[in-house]
Amino acid sequence: MEGASENVVNAPVPPQPAPVDQNNQPEQVGNGNGNLANENAEVLVEECKLNSDVWPHYIRVKVNGFIKAKCKYCQKNLGGDTRNGTSHLRTHVKTCIQKKIHDGVQKILCPNYKATGKPQLSATQFNSDVSRKELSSMILVHEYPLSIVEHLGFKRFCCSLQPQFTVPCRNTVKKDILSLYGVERSNYQKVIDGNLGRIAVTTDLWTAPNQKRGYMAVTAHFIDNTWKLRNSMLKFLYVPAPHTSERLARKLFQCLLNWNIDGKLSAITLDNCSTNDSMIAHLKNKLVLNDLLMDGRLVHMRCSPHILNFIVKDGLDVIKDGIHLIRESVVYWTSTPKRVQTFNEAVKQLKLAVGKKLVFDCPTRWNSTYDMLFIALLYRDVFFRLRQMDSQYTSVPTNDHWDFAAIVIDKLLIFSEMTALFSGTKYPTANLFFSKVCDLRLKLSDWCADLNPVISAMAGNMWLKFTKYWDDIHLVLAVSVVLDPRYKMHVIEYYAAKFGSSDTYLVAKDLKQLICGLINDYQTKAEKKSGSSANEPIGNANAFVSATDLDFELFVSQRKKSKTTLITTELDHYLAEELIPRDPYVEFDLLMWWKLNGLKYPTLQAIAREFLAIPITSVASESVFSSGGRLLDPHRSRLDYSTVEAMLCSCSWVREVWLRESEAAAAVEAMDGLFTGLSVHDSSVEDQENGVQELLNLDSPFSFDD
Repeated sequence: MEGASENVVNAPVPPQPAPVDQNNQPEQVGNGNGNLANENAEVLVEECKLNSDVWPHYIRVKVNGFIKAKCKYCQKNLGGDTRNGTSHLRTHVKTCIQKKIHDGVQKILCPNYKATGKPQLSATQFNSDVSRKELSSMILVHEYPLSIVEHLGFKRFCCSLQPQFTVPCRNTVKKDILSLYGVERSNYQKVIDGNLGRIAVTTDLWTAPNQKRGYMAVTAHFIDNTWKLRNSMLKFLYVPAPHTSERLARKLFQCLLNWNIDGKLSAITLDNCSTNDSMIAHLKNKLVLNDLLMDGRLVHMRCSPHILNFIVKDGLDVIKDGIHLIRESVVYWTSTPKRVQTFNEAVKQLKLAVGKKLVFDCPTRWNSTYDMLFIALLYRDVFFRLRQMDSQYTSVPTNDHWDFAAIVIDKLLIFSEMTALFSGTKYPTANLFFSKVCDLRLKLSDWCADLNPVISAMAGNMWLKFTKYWDDIHLVLAVSVVLDPRYKMHVIEYYAAKFGSSDTYLVAKDLKQLICGLINDYQTKAEKKSGSSANEPIGNANAFVSATDLDFELFVSQRKKSKTTLITTELDHYLAEELIPRDPYVEFDLLMWWKLNGLKYPTLQAIAREFLAIPITSVASESVFSSGGRLLDPHRSRLDYSTVEAMLCSCSWVREVWLRESEAAAAVEAMDGLFTGLSVHDSSVEDQENGVQELLNLDSPFSFDD
């Protein structure tokens, strides 16, 4: 008889034994004591019903003339005569290890990938509900189609891992995802409601290509109560055509109301277009301006990388003729497999390493032009060699063309580095942008005076676009850089001297007055909140008020009127302190610095918490180089609106949970390294963090296309 534990059942009733051939005696497995059962055992046919509920777990057999009860789980033989009672059988059922494993109660050691992405042994037990939740999370995070659960290979794989797990159908998985969305949505609402600072918002329009639907992605950015920068999608709204500014404003305002952040909004970062400008105007009419920063003056933040895209595109339009032959050469040698093979042979003949492949630039992605020129320059000598090998290859760039391409790459490098830096989501970016933009302005000014007429013309076009948008982005960025203790007001004074007195918005005095106004605004609102709570009567504590108390209250109110001195004291004290040393080899945690210095600068800390959370880009890192739209994944675009929103929002929330678990595990391992004499920056910890980032693919939460 084969072991009954190998049969798969879903009900709590244990597996039934296979029929026994009387001519071929069943093979007994080892019992719990390690002894082999007697091979001459016969299965008894019950003449009457056994009433005890313990018998479904046993098989009654006769061994050497004695009636035994053989456990269906561990095959151990116990006394089976009904005249002896069943207490010993019931005790064995409660303690049988094999039964606990079968029922999913007994914990076993198995690899756990939850925290770090690497297998770590931990005691666990099978739970089908947990497995279904992990299955839903996997489909969300890695963007698998719902139909994956119906693939035969996936079912066989799951069965090999845990035969007791029944793979749900796609409709059941869809219900699980909607249920997970409800739970995670409630959890994130508690985080938003409990956050002490303001919430910054970014919006971005998406398209479902196969159905021509429009969606608006609304993402929240804030610094939580532990001073960690967080960002997650709040809504993925279906917006029916036409996408007018009134309709977009109505959809966005409804989202703010649903999440209860309309009164704690700091800024909205949007792409630069006239529709968004009009949408902000409509939105301001719906919001209570007194609840916003400086009565709504800072609510509209333009996407800085989007502006950089405009600047670069205007410059590339001028130089396209200068790189025409290089583009034609790349097209020629990548058009057929035979030509690609010939190109690789020429590379080997010149004893060059075959590294990056030639790439052709895309009109909507300006960084592809940078990549095309950069890679082509690596094979500069190869193209001259190919002219001798192929007579049909006539579009050979000259040395002047290659020299010009090298100059263009040098000019585009600063834009590429800036865009990549500003698309980060794990660190504040507003404080970084100001000095980089000022450096770009200085470079554009120098390029306009370049002796090469093409370069000067390119810089001229870039300069016109730069000055058009500069005034719209400087305010928040200037305040944010002052709140960086590595720069403070010194960087403002430095660039003011570089640009001259004509740039009045860079004058340190005006900016200092602006920050004083912010401090005044914050302190006034804080006093209103504390005053409203203090004025609420508690029992009869205010029943007796002495004349001294009234006189003291009058004194306090008079002191409040002279708060300018107090404001200046906190700001001047902060500005008077020495700058934090700037070491390029040591990472400076700006948020941690403000967390630790809150007692010294309470109002500035509150301002820093809200200004540093404002993102300067409204799009994900994959699309910051693109001027095209964002496309929804084909698997998702076929679903109904509510399911699409549930999947994309849940994906964002689950990713954040996984990331926090990995960071916590890495921190624990780093602390363990300290206690064992290892460095905090042990390579294993860094590799672990990098591995989790790679597993989660955190920089591409969704599928992008042009």
